[in-house]
Amino acid sequence: MADIAKLSINGTAYDLKDNSARNTANAAVSEANYNRQQSGNVYAGRSIAATFQGEIGSTGIYKWLQSRVRNANFEGLRIGDYIDVPITEGANVPAQTVRYMIGAIDQYYQCGDQATGHHVIMVPRAPVSVKGDKASNGSYLQWRETNDNNGTADEKHPYLVSKLHDWEINDFLQALPADLQAVLMTRRALLEERYSSTTKLSESGSWSWAELGKVWSPSEMEVYGCVIWGTKGYSVGFDSQFPIFSDTAHRIMGTRITWWLRSVSGVSSVNACFVNNSGAASYSVPSGDWIRPRPCFLIG
Repeated sequence: MADIAKLSINGTAYDLKDNSARNTANAAVSEANYNRQQSGNVYAGRSIAATFQGEIGSTGIYKWLQSRVRNANFEGLRIGDYIDVPITEGANVPAQTVRYMIGAIDQYYQCGDQATGHHVIMVPRAPVSVKGDKASNGSYLQWRETNDNNGTADEKHPYLVSKLHDWEINDFLQALPADLQAVLMTRRALLEERYSSTTKLSESGSWSWAELGKVWSPSEMEVYGCVIWGTKGYSVGFDSQFPIFSDTAHRIMGTRITWWLRSVSGVSSVNACFVNNSGAASYSVPSGDWIRPRPCFLIG
């Protein structure tokens, strides 16, 4: 079809196109299409690097995104858009490329005991592989080597003394690109406590604010939007469901690989919570050797 931009009358050219209106209309159509895909849970996400290539320029994608976030400029960023992050091989981390998706935007802005700044939560598309001395069953990771979901006298938060979190902080974080590490926010959460000097507890009986560090696993609440196997109250008092997990499909993203949560079971003194390969909430002994981590982080 002919695309006529100008009309000449008596030697004078008159514009027929209103490029501004056309661009606005195209943007509206694109946004409507995105909303339709999102409402039907079929939005595949876009590469942030490719979509914003001209804007990113020589800044580097991680520093560019941090600047955008700190200025609360989320225009064009959508839940499910992604960055492919190269992971450097380490003693307990194999070389791999992990697709990190935007899982939430300003989920905890101004919340917490210390007001949280603007941020995006980045979630791996799939659980990641482990290797070396900390790996089990080839490429999986135990939540803890002993079948005990209690904290200790020195650290009452069970998650913070887990093998899972030790691997996240001491292995996986170090394997991330240095320029990505530089833009990560330390996460604070109202974390469940479970410890008694006289007996093993089968549910958490308190909570307190604690730092999760720069890499961490989601809670049961952040994935399912409610307590299922965790402790009512103490395990879900602050967290909220990430938009990326509003449908069951995004819990497994077609991979059907089980992955750990940071929450511990509220029905035993042994088990820890995980997402099973059907997407359902479940729990296992911490020494289970067929579950992988799905480490998340905040950029801001």
